[in-house]
Amino acid sequence: MKFRRSIRYKLSMFLMVAILLPITASILISYFYTKHSLKEDAIRENSNTVRQGTTSLSNLLSGMNSISLYVYNNIQMPNSLYNILNRGYSDFLVEINIYSGLHAIEQSAKDIQQVYLYSDLTHQSWLLINGYLKRTAGNAGLDGHFNQPLDKNDPYLEPPHQSHNYGMEEFPYSPSNTVFTIHRPIYRAPLKERVGIVSIDFKLDGFRNIMNMLYDKGEENIYLLDDTGTVIYASEESQIGQKPSYAWLEHARYSYGSGHFYWNENGGFQGIVVFERFEQFGRTWIVAKQIPDSYLYNNASRVLRMNVLVLISFLVISIAATLYVSLKLTTPIKKLTESIRRIKLGKLQFDVDSERSDEVGVLGSAIKNMVDTIDNLIMRELRLELANKDNQLKALQAQINPHFIFNTLQSIGSVALHNKVPKIYELTSSLGLMMHYNMNTEESIVPLTKEIAHVEAYLELQKQRFKERLHCTIDIAEPSALELLVPKMILQPLVENCFKHGFETMQNAEIDIKLESGEDGLTISIRDNGLGITPENLERLKQRIKQEASGGTVGGSIGLINVISRLSLFFNDEAGVSIGQVQPSGFYVVIRIPQRKDCRLYESTDRG
Repeated sequence: MKFRRSIRYKLSMFLMVAILLPITASILISYFYTKHSLKEDAIRENSNTVRQGTTSLSNLLSGMNSISLYVYNNIQMPNSLYNILNRGYSDFLVEINIYSGLHAIEQSAKDIQQVYLYSDLTHQSWLLINGYLKRTAGNAGLDGHFNQPLDKNDPYLEPPHQSHNYGMEEFPYSPSNTVFTIHRPIYRAPLKERVGIVSIDFKLDGFRNIMNMLYDKGEENIYLLDDTGTVIYASEESQIGQKPSYAWLEHARYSYGSGHFYWNENGGFQGIVVFERFEQFGRTWIVAKQIPDSYLYNNASRVLRMNVLVLISFLVISIAATLYVSLKLTTPIKKLTESIRRIKLGKLQFDVDSERSDEVGVLGSAIKNMVDTIDNLIMRELRLELANKDNQLKALQAQINPHFIFNTLQSIGSVALHNKVPKIYELTSSLGLMMHYNMNTEESIVPLTKEIAHVEAYLELQKQRFKERLHCTIDIAEPSALELLVPKMILQPLVENCFKHGFETMQNAEIDIKLESGEDGLTISIRDNGLGITPENLERLKQRIKQEASGGTVGGSIGLINVISRLSLFFNDEAGVSIGQVQPSGFYVVIRIPQRKDCRLYESTDRG
């Protein structure tokens, strides 16, 4: 208990808490914030991805539907497939025309594997695969594959299944992969009397190419289902053509519209499900994407593990530092206590660590002063006087202000001119003019001509940096406008932004400054050919400019927003600033200063 009441113990506990508490809180806050951000970003990005994917799938199915209607093309031509089926002809020329028609259908899309045609009038069947035509009598090829009612005009969509030859003799080169089939009945117009059936087998490559772009293989799962719940394509290819009974998938099917939800199943899937619906063939299709928590929060968990390692490292360091600091602080206190005990016993010799300048050292010096003789007191006063002299000297040295630097630059320029180095003289003069302009804090409103001179000095220094890569022009259409009073430092920050954000990788940099006078006032435009700004950042910057201009508050930085705020205060919200992109690349800022009868500030409680 005595140990817990000691200063060393209390100091150690305080340092431990002061170090570990903020680190732990920071780690936990960053972890949960990262998880929340990852979840929101994942929902937004995956919703957009799935929505774009459904558009591509809808276009793919729409193309398949158009291909199945090819039989009705060229209906006026006697040798078209429609007229052949409608008349029920069967001869050598008919075979040639049927081959041409089926071959045209087969070549209309690269995903078509084979095309089957059956005539109700002649009871004959034709199967075209890889450019080879097979014919047989009878409709055995439709048994068990096409059970659509005769009075229904919509095509029958057969879910993914094993490819077959429609009951015909086996082709030696016939593939046996999984296909998606459209069976479309052909009717004699306008009697709605069926004269035949065309069946088109599509490979799943089209679905596969689209769906593979919508998910991360090995981490996420995705499904395309029709309105019966049959899987048309899925990342789990064993589920293609099946009707899986996953609870989360059923929930997505029977949810209204499109969207997302979080699913937490004991012993099963835990994560986010994003689903999107679309209409095609008169049916409702759904794409459902499964994003597991283990994949979604993988980065957050990795960051947490790294933070825990950092915490443990800091814990070891903080314990060592705490023990060191506590021993360092409490050891001299113990020495002082022991010395005071010896003084009480009559030993007036008092040793103190003269190298310490903290509170313990001050306390030791105070005790020593009470014990030392008058001679020691006089010596202490002498040392104090010497210390004061040293402090006064340091204070005098600290009074060297920017005026000294300005004067020194002038001296350097004179020496450069004397030694016939005019370029150094020009650069030091430009820098000196800029410093003199900035040091004049008593002048907050200046004529426009001083702003132009300040910008010219700044550009002169930048030309030394960029050499011939920098081209600058200052066009003053109306010299009388230079006498207009404006807030100080409104042009140079805008020009400086060109170098900060526009010329990082530019080979040839151009800056154009133009002053034009009109009936409404003065227009100042600053344009560059730099990297420009993205449309999103441009819109955000415009919104911020609008807010700052309406509020009239001056920010802490000297930049675009600060310039707008000070112009708004000075010209009572009558000045305008517009920004935008320069084609093909670049950025521009245009300042419009209103025409005023005098140059006095408007009455305001805030003079800027």
